[in-house]
Amino acid sequence: MKRFFWRFDNFIQKILEGDEGWGFVRLLGALGLVLAIMIGGGFLQWLNLPLLLHGEFSPAHYSFNTFLDGFFSLLSIARYAIPPLAAIVFAILGGTIYVQDIFEFHNFRASFNYMIASLFGFGYPTLTIRNGVKDLKPDEKNTMDKIGGPGYLTIKMGNVVLMERGIGPTRVLGAGKYFIRRFEAIRYILDLREIYRSRSEMVATTKDGIDVTLRNVEATFRLDTGKQQQRTEVEPYPFSVRAVRTAFYDRAVGKDGVLGDWADATMGAISGRVGGWVARQRLDKLTAPADEDPRAALRAEFAQRDARNQLRNNLGAELVWVNFGHLDTPNTVDNQRFETWQSYWRTQIAITNAQGESLGLAYQDIARAEGQAEILTMISRALQESSTALNTQQLADLVLLRISTVIEAMSASPGLSQWANHSREEITDRAIQWTPPPPAQPTELPDQNQP
Repeated sequence: MKRFFWRFDNFIQKILEGDEGWGFVRLLGALGLVLAIMIGGGFLQWLNLPLLLHGEFSPAHYSFNTFLDGFFSLLSIARYAIPPLAAIVFAILGGTIYVQDIFEFHNFRASFNYMIASLFGFGYPTLTIRNGVKDLKPDEKNTMDKIGGPGYLTIKMGNVVLMERGIGPTRVLGAGKYFIRRFEAIRYILDLREIYRSRSEMVATTKDGIDVTLRNVEATFRLDTGKQQQRTEVEPYPFSVRAVRTAFYDRAVGKDGVLGDWADATMGAISGRVGGWVARQRLDKLTAPADEDPRAALRAEFAQRDARNQLRNNLGAELVWVNFGHLDTPNTVDNQRFETWQSYWRTQIAITNAQGESLGLAYQDIARAEGQAEILTMISRALQESSTALNTQQLADLVLLRISTVIEAMSASPGLSQWANHSREEITDRAIQWTPPPPAQPTELPDQNQP
């Protein structure tokens, strides 16, 4: 019995709210009702015709021919169709005016067509979704846009539509052609292609407490495709139903009460993550990195699982690429860094000059030592060659002369001594001709006992 009542209730519901074929059933029912009223009116007219013609009731007056005469005479039966047809027409017109008022849809013809489609299941409106928007001509009035179903919705590849009926979502539709039931409306449209967004500048504070300006912060992202779905030739634009609902229902409401755009909200979240990354970096690591490019470090930051999960769970987004152009610092910081740079290079120049001077002195000492060694070698060779021509006193004097020359060269200014450029013959001749000065006479000391 319960099953019977359930089927009966479902049948009544289909009669009242069903679309497509059930609309045609309602049309047949309305025509059948009008026809039944006409037949009933004709039957009553047949019953009353003898009384009107003869003034009395008699079985002989109710023959088949009399019935036909009464039924078709002057097509008087058509008048019985006027009340039900007028009721149907006025009901449709009243419904049209009601639709215009409640939906603020100021187009009588489109509203009338909507009533006909809703009641009798033909003349359904159509709407196409293309490139993330409704494909409408300028000034086109479409009930699928303003009211919703019934009607046909065509979704081109690369788009996804969130449908609602009443107070909750009903379906998430991908590419294809769908019939939209009555009271089911388009709630949100998302473009499944990769979306590019950029911010010309944004201000962030480094770990040093210095405000910096990031120029041309760029990001490319798309709707989350789900963990198990990959792009293929058959399905080039996969999507996650959960991501679609998250992208719409988890958006923030602005101070003016308007829901923000999903792409702008996603770009805002990415910018916030970039600002948080800058807050963990020192200025020198951003402007003068010693090891890793800061742009590569930023992309590595967004490649982490927690960053991707944050975008996926909060906004239903999947990041593809992120980057920033260049980084500006305040003038005071630039001046201080320039002065530091000058001081550093001045120090390096001073160190280099000191190293050069010390190296020059070292080379001079090496040259002096080599010259002195050469002089000693020359002395040794001269002594060996002239040992037979010199007596003992002259040989001693020559040795003393050379020793004094070496001592003079060691105590002189940098450079070789005056004997470094003479040949061994010249040194030997000068040594032979040299006469030592007479020894100095000792000075007599005064007698301390004298007064």
